[in-house]
Amino acid sequence: MKTVAIIGANGGAGVTTVAAHLAAGLFAAGRSVLAVDVNPDNLMRLHLGMAWDDPRGFGQALAAGTDWHEAAYRSAAGVDFLPFGDLASDAELTRLGDYMTSHPQWLRAALASLTLPGETIVVCDCPRLPSPFAAQVLATADLVLVVMEPDPISYAVATRMVARANAPGRPPALLLLNQFEPARALHRDITVLLRSAFRASMSPVAIHRDAYVGEALGCKQTVFEFAPRSQAAHEFAALSTWVLTRLALAGGQ
Repeated sequence: MKTVAIIGANGGAGVTTVAAHLAAGLFAAGRSVLAVDVNPDNLMRLHLGMAWDDPRGFGQALAAGTDWHEAAYRSAAGVDFLPFGDLASDAELTRLGDYMTSHPQWLRAALASLTLPGETIVVCDCPRLPSPFAAQVLATADLVLVVMEPDPISYAVATRMVARANAPGRPPALLLLNQFEPARALHRDITVLLRSAFRASMSPVAIHRDAYVGEALGCKQTVFEFAPRSQAAHEFAALSTWVLTRLALAGGQ
């Protein structure tokens, strides 16, 4: 089993969209996949067809003292996923965060308890740091993708995150450029800076801004279902192939 953590440099970078589409792309490539939403916003499920008003998820089950295994779902396309769930209050979220802090290996143990094929890839949607929920994923991740937009603030935060993360004993952290618009000079300039200074720590696949992504979400689908011939679908498929290669380099499958 391999675990991929998707985390953002800043709010709105598109972490949830990338996580859902990476999971769907890996599944479309014939891989065993489990998508896990470790973000209390609980939004990845919407890309995978779960009802808006369904409160269930592993976080909601833990807070309620029920079996979190029963919160697992399978999308209409066949992707298995585990939503976070809706919590009753901020106080409940705080208590769950405290529990995660006092049990730093909970996610690792939870994944080990599942009956999954050995080659399964777990794709995790993480909240921004610092967060006890993101820490759970980073403690077990084999690869970290830092999603960034082509703007100065995202550039500053993301490159610093990657520089700090790539230390001995930690999983490789790599930059992923999202919502790229080649017609914008600033986007082109930042891409040139990234590829000149961080080429070894950057995904060769950039995700362009594509209106089909938002339209697909409106239908509670990924672009693989909604617009399979779109640019976004091709790019997320390419990203999935590249991630498979990186995971193989990180330890084989």
